[in-house]
Amino acid sequence: MTVVMTGATGFLGSRLLRALLAAGAGRVAVLGRDGRRPLAERVTDALRACGADEGELLRAQERVTAVRVDLARPRLGLTPDAHRWLGERAGSIWHCAAPPSLVDTEASLTPVNVTGTCRLTELADHAPAGVPFLYVSTACVSGDPAPHSRERRSSPALADAFTGYQRTKRRAEEVVRAWADGRRPALVLRPSVLATDRPLPDTAAQQPLSTLGSELRTLLDHVPASLRGLLLGRRAGFPRLRVRLLGDPSARMNIVPVEYAVDAMLRLAELPHPPGATTYPLVHPAETPARSLVAAVAELLPGVELILQPAVDRPNFVERKINPVLAGLLHHDWRSRAADCVPLGRILPDLPGPASVDGAYLRAAMNVRLPVSG
Repeated sequence: MTVVMTGATGFLGSRLLRALLAAGAGRVAVLGRDGRRPLAERVTDALRACGADEGELLRAQERVTAVRVDLARPRLGLTPDAHRWLGERAGSIWHCAAPPSLVDTEASLTPVNVTGTCRLTELADHAPAGVPFLYVSTACVSGDPAPHSRERRSSPALADAFTGYQRTKRRAEEVVRAWADGRRPALVLRPSVLATDRPLPDTAAQQPLSTLGSELRTLLDHVPASLRGLLLGRRAGFPRLRVRLLGDPSARMNIVPVEYAVDAMLRLAELPHPPGATTYPLVHPAETPARSLVAAVAELLPGVELILQPAVDRPNFVERKINPVLAGLLHHDWRSRAADCVPLGRILPDLPGPASVDGAYLRAAMNVRLPVSG
């Protein structure tokens, strides 16, 4: 049997693919587009970027087949025979592909996140009975009020607080549940904000905190050299530069190490599952206050006093530059919402807990290499 998966070149998908191969997956069919470079080449680069050595890469080339598809097209753009052939040989189907955008609209994300999920369930219709469909969603999705619901009508601010990414993920979950509907096993996996404290090459698929670090570096590259020195180091006789950050001081986010999430996913996939969709949270037991993230950024910029507040009037030069960088993480409450999920502790009592997401972890996860102040 063949493991079928999408999103193998992404931050989560590449690590999941590596773990599947290490766990003994025989054949893996990776679905995706060629893009600027062939899909097979991008898969190899993604595995290398997340730590695979040359021996692993050679074994992966023998066991991984790149299948060019278009998630938004009927039958994934495959011929009817090729579509049926692939589905009939599936031993599991992992749908990880999704652009993790905090700014794209619901309309622009629908083709991959919603239509693509429909196309994958159509492929799964050809799979043998009992083959699980594993859909990677997001831990924040369950708080989104359904369209026309009483909650949406009574709390429009809450409804508007959710991004297009979360909305399309919720819709995709509904697709998976309707497809399973008591006849097929499906796992809805809800990781929170994924991160790693291991170094990430610039060419690797990024995660939200490393993207933040990259944007901070870009910001520093564009400020005048004299101001950059004030940001990066304390100078005798100079007060720290006061910078107001636009965000919710009470906001919290759930940040979970990707290594923990992948381990949990593989363990869940090995369990027997009844027909129907079951939802599992892949989250950290401790929420991270937005203030902790601000403090981690402040450690990187010792010449700056960062103040988190809900409004910033008459922003200065640095505030105009830095607030758009942090807006995606500080404007919304990214805590996990797992009330409708099956607790992992009950299902996987032997699963090791995730690493602590403290200040040192946050700084490492930002993966930022700042210039030395002069």
